[in-house]
Amino acid sequence: MDYTFLKRQLRTAAVHKRAAIALDHALWCAQEIVTRFSDLPLPENPVFSAYWPMKTELDIRPLMFSLFNRGLTVSLPVVSDKNAPLLFRRWEPDAELVAGPYGTEQPDEKYETVLPNVLLLPLLAFDRQGGRLGYGGGFYDRTVAKLRQTENPVVIGAAFSDQEIERVPLEETDEKLNFILTETEIIKGI
Repeated sequence: MDYTFLKRQLRTAAVHKRAAIALDHALWCAQEIVTRFSDLPLPENPVFSAYWPMKTELDIRPLMFSLFNRGLTVSLPVVSDKNAPLLFRRWEPDAELVAGPYGTEQPDEKYETVLPNVLLLPLLAFDRQGGRLGYGGGFYDRTVAKLRQTENPVVIGAAFSDQEIERVPLEETDEKLNFILTETEIIKGI
């Protein structure tokens, strides 16, 4: 079955729904996930991949600062090629970010490349079975699939609780989330 049209409709609706979240509520949610994050089961010696929020994505920068201040390694994704898995470069609070493809901001080449074992992913919509609706580029799906071939990464969708839908239509190439972290709860995916 071709889910292209259905996913396009769901993406449009999800963008509008997320854009309707009030700024003061979004700021409160960003702080709530910092507290809630400590309840997630994490591997020993975690190396985190986060994301620099675009537009109305859940702002996880307070969480990034919290992790960094605890002495943990935090990285940001880097798009190296349209069809390649993402790379991850170390991030620190004073890191210089450069413009990347698709409106992203990413550390430049002078920052060390790391291999994360805990990935925080942005999303447009999620379901309680670990389904994630992204932007359609497949970057995170390719990356998670590659990591899962040799590693056992903890893959966490970061979202507002309002982004939940009944069911994300998944294709063979779509990777599921281990957890979804929202301002109200942690949902176990797969």
